Amino acid sequence: MPDEIPDPITELAAAAVQQHELYQAWIDAGFTRTEALELLKTVILGGTT
Repeated sequence: MPDEIPDPITELAAAAVQQHELYQAWIDAGFTRTEALELLKTVILGGTT
């Protein structure tokens, strides 16, 4: 098997990007920053939105 170049983006970094995009989408939809952060917190802690 040839040497493979590792992906420079870790799973943790990719998850952080996705969470930021979700947060930003809520702000773009009209939620306040505080509301968007509370929604994101709920998602991270395993709740539902």
